[in-house]
Amino acid sequence: MIINRRSYLLASLAAVPGIRLARAAATSLSTATVTGKVRGYSFDGVAIFRGIPYGGPTEGTARFLPPSKPSPWTGERDCTANGPRCVQGPANIFRHPVIGEYFGGGRPDRIELSEQTDSENCLNLNVLTPSLHGKRPVMVYIHGGGFTQGSDVLTVFGDRHVREQDVVLVGVNHRINVFGYTYLGGLSDKYAVGNPGQLDLITALEWVRDNVSNFGGDPANVTVFGESGGGAKISALMAMPAAKGLFHKAIIESGSQLSVASADDATEKAKTLLGKLGLIKPEELQKIPAAKLFQAAASLEANGAGPVIDGRSIPRQTWEPAAPEISATVPMIIGSCKDETALFTLQDTSLYNLDANGLRTALIKGGVPQGKVEPVTALYRRDYPKDSPSDLYFRIAADRAVRNRAVAQAERKVAQAKANVYMYHFEWNTPCGEGRVRAFHTAELPLVMRLTMYPESERLSKQLSAAWASFARTGNPSQNGLVWPAYTASTRATMIFDGSHSGAINDPDRDERIMLNDLPPGSMR
Repeated sequence: MIINRRSYLLASLAAVPGIRLARAAATSLSTATVTGKVRGYSFDGVAIFRGIPYGGPTEGTARFLPPSKPSPWTGERDCTANGPRCVQGPANIFRHPVIGEYFGGGRPDRIELSEQTDSENCLNLNVLTPSLHGKRPVMVYIHGGGFTQGSDVLTVFGDRHVREQDVVLVGVNHRINVFGYTYLGGLSDKYAVGNPGQLDLITALEWVRDNVSNFGGDPANVTVFGESGGGAKISALMAMPAAKGLFHKAIIESGSQLSVASADDATEKAKTLLGKLGLIKPEELQKIPAAKLFQAAASLEANGAGPVIDGRSIPRQTWEPAAPEISATVPMIIGSCKDETALFTLQDTSLYNLDANGLRTALIKGGVPQGKVEPVTALYRRDYPKDSPSDLYFRIAADRAVRNRAVAQAERKVAQAKANVYMYHFEWNTPCGEGRVRAFHTAELPLVMRLTMYPESERLSKQLSAAWASFARTGNPSQNGLVWPAYTASTRATMIFDGSHSGAINDPDRDERIMLNDLPPGSMR
């Protein structure tokens, strides 16, 4: 059934005149990198290169080790198709039944354009630029999907953002899940330097430093940005000594991760993985086929894959108790969405039709202490009297799961007093899923890339795209018609992105913010 549907979709896409026309209109071009020439294509004013190697092989004896540089090549390397993503499950956000079309901006070619193979050798990146000449701000997108899924493919859809904002856009594939976030340093000195997935990102940023000038970019003006897991990876990068100086600004969207795993906890997970595969020595993991290794580790990753304090690549805890000093001068944009959890609870249809009693039950089930339910709901009802019980549930759940961490990260950064922080809250209710998922987790990301399926989001998309690009260019996201003050401990200015009436508000939801400090944090599911 799935295969037939896929075949039907691809056959339908092949018949879309716009796709054939786009291919016919594209012209070939090439430029140099430190390892050899690459050939891409130009379409509608944007030069596009896909699947450029930035690292060497990571399979076999290179598995779990820090990345190497790619080997030089002769001639021109074809970089006109997507490079492989890391081995993972079959998920493709552009095929998602509720938000897939939204993420593709309604483009009929979104399935074809997002197709990728899976490979353990996945160290490649995309570059989109208005010109191979010049000195533009560089925006490096680090993908989400937690630490277990995802790819750089969204950047292939970002030509409109690149064209309108005159920036260079880079998207990075790197090792994730068991391949990028298994720590074996507690079992063998060979793997003393952990976090290979994070080190891949650093190697990609080194590639940007060494090569982006040949793509019209300025290596001295690099901004990293990412949503969800991408934001969490950036949170960790900001505490990694090897990343210092490789990026100059950071945008974290619904991904404020304040701590990483301890070496002891990560070592116990590694022992469990070995036991599951019937192995004794960690070196034996290098001989396990990639697909088998991925499947064996899947249940462990459900308990939290991610970076670890290895004492080398990450020497100490990242954002606890304070912001990392090595990135103190890096300005930041930090934010979250109003209904972060709605996308992850679609199977629980009861949450979308709650009454007052159902709201109480759902909050208790979600971890709100029984004695706190009444004051919490009373406060949110006071400030949002038009919200239904379901609206209130998702608002409260998002504040507990994501917004509280975003605020904590911003306040720890502000306490350093060495770089500006800009806070936002995305509140536009998308029409996705017949309006059920509202301002869902990742809802602003396609709009930043200027992907607009719904005409009513066009103005909002322009605001987001321009703000992100303005921040990348100057360190200040303000633009004509949208003044965005920096976040401070006294004002807590926050940009509310919401349809046609976006604007900054000082300390929005102040009482809710204070109350959240007395509640246990929530989860995304």
